This record gives sequence, C-alpha cells and structure tokens, in this order.
Amino acid sequence: MKYIGKTPLLMLVLLMMSIMLIACSDEDKATTDNQPASKNAEQQEATEEKLLNNITLSKARGFVRDEVAFEVTDLQANEPVELVWNAINGEYEIEDLYAVIGPKFTEEEIVLQQGTADAEGKWNGIFQVPEGFGGDFTVWVKQDSKKIGQVGYTVDPSFVMEPTSGPVGTEITIKMEGLGWSTYMRNWQLTYDNKYTGLVTAISTNGTAKAKIRAAGAVGDHAIRLRTGYLGMQYINYLQSPYPDKPAPDFMFTITEGVAATIENHVEDAPVAASGGLEMPELQQAENVKVALSKDEGIVDEPITLTASGLPKDTEIELVWNTMKGSRVSGKGFGEETMSLDKVKTDAGGQLQYDFKVPDDLGGIPHRLDLVADGKVQGQTYLRILPSIVDFTPKSGPVGTKISITIKGGGWTEFDNAYYLTYDNAYTGYLCAFNSQGNLTFDVIATGDVGYHLIDLYPGIYKQQEKETDMTLIPQLTYATDHPGSAMPAIRLAFEVTE
Repeated sequence: MKYIGKTPLLMLVLLMMSIMLIACSDEDKATTDNQPASKNAEQQEATEEKLLNNITLSKARGFVRDEVAFEVTDLQANEPVELVWNAINGEYEIEDLYAVIGPKFTEEEIVLQQGTADAEGKWNGIFQVPEGFGGDFTVWVKQDSKKIGQVGYTVDPSFVMEPTSGPVGTEITIKMEGLGWSTYMRNWQLTYDNKYTGLVTAISTNGTAKAKIRAAGAVGDHAIRLRTGYLGMQYINYLQSPYPDKPAPDFMFTITEGVAATIENHVEDAPVAASGGLEMPELQQAENVKVALSKDEGIVDEPITLTASGLPKDTEIELVWNTMKGSRVSGKGFGEETMSLDKVKTDAGGQLQYDFKVPDDLGGIPHRLDLVADGKVQGQTYLRILPSIVDFTPKSGPVGTKISITIKGGGWTEFDNAYYLTYDNAYTGYLCAFNSQGNLTFDVIATGDVGYHLIDLYPGIYKQQEKETDMTLIPQLTYATDHPGSAMPAIRLAFEVTE
C-alpha cells in the first residue's frame, strides 16, 4: 500500500468533502423544488408544533372490533375533545375501460370517540378498532380542531376457515379481516399441500376478504397455508423478514369419504365486481326512444328479446353489434369493430321487437348494441356475455386421458381476458380469450389416484402498470369480492380417474 503524506491527504479529504457538500446541496434543492408549497408549509408547521406523547392505550395492537381503553392527559380543562384515526380506503384504478393501473389508496380521518376533558385536563374511555385495513395506524387527540397528541396502534389480520372437513369438491372459504394495505402486507399467497394455489387480496374491500377454493386430494388431512408475498409468491422465511411479528396462518382440512353435491361441472354465478365494477359510458337515446332487453346478460346462443319504442315509424332499423378484435401479443394491436346483426322494420307506432341469440363473442365488459336508421343512431343498449362450458369430454378415464375442454365467453380487457387454471389446487397456467374472440379451447392430462380430480378456472389480472406489488398472471382466490373491472365467475370442473 502506498503511503500518502499528511498534508496531501488533508487536502484530498477537504476537496472530497467540498464536492459532497455541493452535491448534497443540489440534491436537497432539487427535492425541495419538486415539493408543493403546501407540503413545505405542512412540514414546517409539524416541526414547529410537535405533538405530545399524552395518550396511553390499554394495548398497542389487536384485531378489528377489539375494544381499547385509553387515557389522555395535558388537555385544556373542561373543553370538548375527540380521538381520531387515519383510516385507509382502497380501490383499483382502471383507465379506458380495459387497462389496469393498479391499487390506489386514499386516507381519511375518522372519529373514534368524543368527550370532554375534566377539570384536570384528563379524559379516558374506550374505543372500538374500526373495521378496515390492518397495519400500523396513528391515534390522535384533538381539541379546537387541532391535533395535540398521538400514539401508535397496530391492527393484525385475522383468519377463519369454514368448514374444516368434507368430501372432495367441498367449497372451502377462508374469511379474513384486517389485511394490510402497505406494500408488504397487501398481497397474501395460498398453498394447498405445499402447492401454490393463488392470490388473496382485499384492496377494494378495505382489508376484509373471502378466499374460495375446493377440497382436493385423498381422504385425510390436507395443509393450507397463507403467507404474505408482494412479488407473487409466498415469502417462506417470514420470521427473518422485516415483519416477523405478523401472523402466518396454517389450517388443516380433513377430506372425508364421498364427493360433494356440487362436484358436477358448472360456472358459478357472476359475483360482484370490486367497487361495484366499471362505469360504462352513458347510452345515447334519441328523444322519446326507449330500448330494453329481456335480460342484460347471458351465455352464447341464449335467447334474448329486444324491444324498442319511440323510433321513426315504418322505418328500417339496423341492429349494429359493437365488439373488440385484435391481440396484445401479435404486434398488430386491437380496436373496436362493428357487425350488423340484422335489419328490422318498425311498425306504424315506431315500435319493434326482435328475438335473437347471444352472439358468439367476447365476454367480460358489456357490448353495446346500436339501433341505427338512415345512418343515425336512434337508441342503444348494453348486453354482457357470461362464460359457459361448451365441451368437456370425456368425464372419466384412466391416468393419461386427454380431457378436451371448450369455454365460451372469455373477455378481452387486462382484468378479464384470461382464466387461470389449477389442477387439484396446484396452479398450472393461464388461458387467454382475446385472440380467439372469447373462445377457450384446450386440453388437460388426467393425473392422480383413482377418484375425482378438480380443474378450476379462476379470474385474475393479466397485466398492471403499477409494479410495486405483483398481482399478475396468477389465480385471484378473492375474485368473488375483490376482482377489478367486471364480475367474472369461477368455473368449476371435475374429472374422475378410473382404474
């Protein structure tokens, strides 16, 4: 090692410090310049008026709806006082009816308890932990609409599995409250007998969720595990993570003899989409025109009746079906296209009735049907196509049997263009419906011991722009309450392996 004398060394150190100070000053200036003026004002005010540590809680953590005793000191005597909490609200952000941006959260202040300080400036009582997201929260005490003290409180998630036993095909529901909203605590991952099954979320339901799977495997006990995992898989050594104190629930489900009554192939009823689903563009109707369908959703080839009134009298009306065509992976792009279903003449009163079958087309968000006369749109309505099982053959056979399956009514958006397949609760891959205009035709090889084996298709998110957490290309087991965009149902199939 070469020796550097003291004087040259000192000069070198001073030069380096000067460079670092200049760089730091520039960085601080850039950071400050990018902050809104209001932000700087808030930070300055927070610095000048530090909050007191004057709130004592009976416990520092707990679960949703727990009762917590509190005592506050150093208050203005005999003056009104309130305890408040920073609640979080979640939703999915979607652009242009099809693109998933990702989860979005907003914060609001809610009142936990109100009262009056006593003559000594003290106040005590009990508050209930609000229903909502879990995680770390701040409890503030306020007087004259001003925060004067604070304390932290942690809400832990809770988990309940129902039922705990049943035959193959039994629906298992895991109910959760207090799931987190932060990056690390937002996504939970479920395994069944050490096989990855899918994603558990509660973004739009503010921490409350229900995950649904079906009991699969031989008679006996089967292990179900839930762990956090913001990168799309379980974080296994969670005890060595930055959050080793968080719950890591394990359950055992006991499979009994026989098969569940719901073992037959079926598409579940359409659930409720997250936050009530997408708000479709407002339909345009000419003056006095009314358009109605006998039902606003149905499966391919299901009979539908269209009725309309207030149209031009004795006039030919073209029924124009709007759809999307294209592909996300071919490089050719995609866009809206139209096709003529038929032309129908109105009667002398400007009314029409038209019976037709649901077109063999994309499912997911609704299609618009235009009623056009002489090139002008007179009225519109929406029709949504639901998934349906068209083919499943054979239903039984030995190991190695190739099972042919066709589903119609798959979607095209980033939240409904794909289904995610599990075999006996092991995730195997996804199926995309856009390029095939809603048709999903595929095969599965029968494996496993003699008996029934489950093939389940779950909704999920194909793509998202926000990359802080990975929710893409995996089954979303909380699809029934927290799937964004459109209410896509799960599809339940079963194959019997014979000798």
